[in-house]
Amino acid sequence: MPRAASSAATDTPVPADALLDELTGWAAGDRLRMFTAWHRGALSLVHLSVLALLEARGPLPMSAVAEALDVSQASATGIIDRMEERGIVERQRAQDDRRVVSIHLTEGGVAVFRDMVEQRRARLRRVLGELTPDEIEGFLKGIRAMRGARERLHAAMNEEPSR
Repeated sequence: MPRAASSAATDTPVPADALLDELTGWAAGDRLRMFTAWHRGALSLVHLSVLALLEARGPLPMSAVAEALDVSQASATGIIDRMEERGIVERQRAQDDRRVVSIHLTEGGVAVFRDMVEQRRARLRRVLGELTPDEIEGFLKGIRAMRGARERLHAAMNEEPSR
């Protein structure tokens, strides 16, 4: 169902616009805290990009990593070297052709995202603790409606929904 436009005479946002403002409003301090928590000084944003890439697509050859990062193969090799030293990715040779090397997440790489999820859940639990049971129930109903809408849109576009 299409949304109504905001009233030009009153500049009152429609409920969907007000909800978007609430869901996407990040103060600079919030953004800084999130980025700092994500890499905790140990991982660069490039490293997090590689981890996210491997998590989403699975093991990839170095050429695909380089292409996804929009860097040379030599630069990608250096990035993967540093990540391998930290124990978050590993190179594995194909059994049928030892010349083919793919980059895989290690348990340490998987743990980066698991830790992020746990930290995010803890922060959200504190925020939700400030809501009344009725507010939580209404919020849950709205979030479930959003998920359903997202899944319908993805299905209409023949895409895999992200969670």
